[in-house]
Amino acid sequence: MVYWNNKLGKYRAMLTNEELARHLPPTKLATKVNIHGMLEKYHTLYLKPNHGTGGMGIFKLSQHGNYYRLQNGTRSRTFTTFDGAYAAFAKAKVKKIYLVQKGIPLLHYQKRPFDLRIMVQRSPQRKWEVTGIVGRLARPHKVVTNYHSGGMPMQVDELLAPFVPRAKQAPYINLLNTLGLRISRHMSGIFPRSLAYGVDIGIDKELKPWIIEVNTMPDKYIFNALADKRMFRKIMRYVELTKNKGMMEKQ
Repeated sequence: MVYWNNKLGKYRAMLTNEELARHLPPTKLATKVNIHGMLEKYHTLYLKPNHGTGGMGIFKLSQHGNYYRLQNGTRSRTFTTFDGAYAAFAKAKVKKIYLVQKGIPLLHYQKRPFDLRIMVQRSPQRKWEVTGIVGRLARPHKVVTNYHSGGMPMQVDELLAPFVPRAKQAPYINLLNTLGLRISRHMSGIFPRSLAYGVDIGIDKELKPWIIEVNTMPDKYIFNALADKRMFRKIMRYVELTKNKGMMEKQ
C-alpha cells in the first residue's frame, strides 16, 4: 500500500503498528456521514485539513444536549441542528479535503488545554534520538495549541506538575520519549528521507498519551521560545551536522 505524506496517509501508516494503534484517536475523511456518526459516538470532534500546518483551519465540533457548537479560532457559533452546523463547516472549508478526529479531553493548565511536541531527529550517527520536548498551552478561547496559532511554549515539567508527582515525572516523560522514538522508527520505514519528526501528543485525564499528529517538517523555533536554550541549541546542531554529513556523502 502507498502511504501519502499527508495527515490521513501518516495516520493509516501508524495504524499498521499494533502498539502505535492503541494511541491513535479514531480518524476518518470528513464526510457528512462520518462526522455525524462520530459525533453521535464521541460528542466532541476536531475537523482538520488533510494538508497544512500550524493549526490553521482547524474546527472543533461538539454536541451539547439539543444544540451543536462549531468553533474556529476564537469564534464560536451554536446551531439547533446537526445539518446547520455541518452546512456552516462545509461553507467555511471551501473545497479542501478535511479529516474528522475524535476529540481527546486534554489536560488543562490554568483552565486552558495543552499538548506536547516531541522532536525526534536523526543523529550524526543516523540513529533516532529525542532532542527536545516542549509543552504548548492554548491561548484563551482558542481550540488549537499550535505555536503559530498563538500557543504558548512551556516547560513540560511545569505543565505536568498538577497531574504527575515530581518524583514520577522523569519516568513519565521517558515513556513519552519512548513513544516518540517508536513512532519515528516506524515512520522512517515508510518515509525514509525524513531526518526529523515532530510528534504531537495529547494527554487525557487518565494520563494516557494520544498521537494527535506527526509532522515530517517540524518547526524548530518553538524551542527557541523557551528560556532554557539547551534543547534548541542541540536541535540546530543536529540539523547542521546531518546537513553537512549529507553533503559529504553526495560528493
